[in-house]
Parts: sequence; structure tokens; C-alpha cells
Amino acid sequence: MHSKLAAAAASVLAASSLAACAPAASTTTAATDGKVARCFRTDSVRNFRADRSTDLYIRSLRGDVFHINTSGGCTDLDSAISIAVLPTGGGSDTVCVGDPVRILVPDASMGRGVCRGFVNKSLDAEEVAALPDRVRP
Repeated sequence: MHSKLAAAAASVLAASSLAACAPAASTTTAATDGKVARCFRTDSVRNFRADRSTDLYIRSLRGDVFHINTSGGCTDLDSAISIAVLPTGGGSDTVCVGDPVRILVPDASMGRGVCRGFVNKSLDAEEVAALPDRVRP
């Protein structure tokens, strides 16, 4: 009897271990379903605009717009012609609202500027429309 109980416990433990490895549900929602996206792939940044050195607005290939706050430490961000947004944790090329990021500004005055940012929010259509033209990606 004891061996049957031990075998059942081992079976339950194995099943729960496999469930822990199952992929989690994605937090990204399609822009076409009317919901605001929560994540974007860093290699899918289609356009960007900066408001001084503190606020970066990026548009993904899917058309979602995200606000990244840089806390003012991004030299030449407002005059950059290209940037790269990278996750700070590595391992994934997807970043979500609430994640810290690194922003590379390859044409910064000192060669290649690197600054830190924070994905502050995903903007809905009304918030994007309310942005001044000069900062709307």
C-alpha cells in the first residue's frame, strides 16, 4: 500500500513539474481587438519620437505606441536618427509595460550613447491622437 501511495505522489509531482514548464499565456493583445498592447518585441520598433531627453515614444510594427521614460539621462535622444531598445534582463527580445530597458543612441555626440529607461505605458488611440505632432511616432 505504501508503494502505491508513493507512486501516486511521484506521479502528481511529475505532472505539476511539467505544468510549471508550460508556456504562460501572452500578455500581448492584438491592436485590432480594441485593447491596448502590454508588450512589444524590441526588434519590431518601426518609428520613434523623443520629447527632450526624458520621454521616448515608440511605435511597433503592429502599430502599438509605447511611452518610455528615461529620467532625463539620454543624451541626444531628441536629435537621434536611429535608436535601439533592448531589454535589461536579456534572454528575451520582448519587453512589457513596467520593464526596464536600455536605449542605444548610436549617433550621440560622444559616439554611442547608452541610457536606461522604463516602459511606462502603452497608449490607446485617444492618447496617441492627443500627443503633439512633434512627438507622435
